[in-house]
Amino acid sequence: MNRNEESLMISPTQLVFLVFGIIVGTGFITLPRGVIEKAREDAWLTVILALGIALVSLWLILRVASIFPKDTAITYNVKLFGRTFGLLLNLFLAVYFLFFTITGVRTMAEVVKTEMLPFTPLGIIIGSMLLVLLYCSWDGLMPVVRINESGIPTSIFMIIFFFSLAYPAADWHELRIPFLEGVTPVIQSLPSTSYSFLGYEILFLYYPFIFQKKKAYFHTAIGIGTAGIFYTFVVLGTLVTLGPNMAIAQTYPVITMAKIIEIVPRFVERAELLLIILWLPLAYTTHLITFFSTAFAFNNTFPRISLRWWMMLSLPFIFILSMLPDNLMQMERWTKVTGACGLFLLTGYPVLLLTCVFVRRKLGLLPKN
Repeated sequence: MNRNEESLMISPTQLVFLVFGIIVGTGFITLPRGVIEKAREDAWLTVILALGIALVSLWLILRVASIFPKDTAITYNVKLFGRTFGLLLNLFLAVYFLFFTITGVRTMAEVVKTEMLPFTPLGIIIGSMLLVLLYCSWDGLMPVVRINESGIPTSIFMIIFFFSLAYPAADWHELRIPFLEGVTPVIQSLPSTSYSFLGYEILFLYYPFIFQKKKAYFHTAIGIGTAGIFYTFVVLGTLVTLGPNMAIAQTYPVITMAKIIEIVPRFVERAELLLIILWLPLAYTTHLITFFSTAFAFNNTFPRISLRWWMMLSLPFIFILSMLPDNLMQMERWTKVTGACGLFLLTGYPVLLLTCVFVRRKLGLLPKN
């Protein structure tokens, strides 16, 4: 492999940050309320359990991808299921990333409008965000990857340092012995918690671009595991600073927790604004990857239209659809449907692919190696 080819491959470090970036972008803000509402004081245990499920799902995805190391899912869907059903799966994958972008951008815009720009029209905020996404993804995959690699470490360090300032005000009596109410609340909260781990299904599209494929599981697991530890830190911090009752009553309990922090008394009066400023780069990494993945999936399905044209075509759809929900309740329904589709891609879809590979090999329609 020459240097030009290597420059177009995703290095191990880039893979870690790519996976971490797409996972924590939106879930960082939305996860605590949903998981605490059902699991209460055991919410942090639900996060750890969801992390374990994610690592099993990752093994399934990479097992499929390793069978077709030079192909994306767009290609081997057609190889395994035929042109018609393969096309339907490809469209499902592309539309999924489209709605992943829509729900994420709308959530990000709602937070910005509520906490920072209350008098700015929502359409202006969303439109500005989409133009930034278009600009950053215009030159292809590698700029997207490098943005994740360069921006995420600083943001994460600052956010962890920021939240550590809230721990002195924590009430550790809010914690209790695990599973006092049984395992049912923890199990019931698993689906909504797993939504916050969505994102690493991008490996269906980008596995051919990974430089060290044999170590792909290890490096991706580092990204997912780091996201799980970060989520546990945030959920645990929300529990011990706000308590479960107050956390459930807040739309974004993480932002509420930031309001009790005093960094420099009488100098930084609204610490939550600093948190949002630190969070915005993380949110952008998620939307940037899903936006590019939408265009990438459509381009690979219909290659006659260039990648940049697909970016331009998807932009108005994202803008119009993200403006359709009248309130956060409607947006939450969209998010749940998108999350359910994501869980299918992480679990049912790899099993379906592996089953098809097994059957085709038995019939002699697919080589065993």
